Amino acid sequence: MRRTLLTVAAILMLSATLLAQRGPGGPRAGGQRPNPGAALKNALGLTDAQVTAIQTLSQTEKTRVQAIMTDIQQKRQTLDALLNLASPNPADVGNAAITLHAARGKLPPERDYFISELKKLLTGEQQQKLDTILAANGGRGLPIPGLGPGGFGFGGSRGER
Repeated sequence: MRRTLLTVAAILMLSATLLAQRGPGGPRAGGQRPNPGAALKNALGLTDAQVTAIQTLSQTEKTRVQAIMTDIQQKRQTLDALLNLASPNPADVGNAAITLHAARGKLPPERDYFISELKKLLTGEQQQKLDTILAANGGRGLPIPGLGPGGFGFGGSRGER
């Protein structure tokens, strides 16, 4: 849990730093947002067909992760409500904490599923490059903004406390 919190804090700090450098609400250099597909295409040497397939996979994964995040948020709210009672029942609090922990435990397998499905779309050489990128990122997912679990803007942001 601490590892997740530290990862979230690091991502938030990085995001805040990037936003501060850009200026409030102002356009980025050249007026364009970074293209995660282009970043991955350049990093792995992907074809346009592979980029399209990966974008479809990413969109599907985004939906799956959003469902998990909604479940986590609901379980977090339940736990918070129990903790805020005048006399919380320890058994109820414990069960809610266990349930929340189990819901959070669904994220790493989902990240692994995404990576395994992504690898199916790649050549052997591209898979090796991906493995190198993942190893350099400590196995936390793709460090490419906007793409895949672990990416800075996957859409299913890790907003739990």
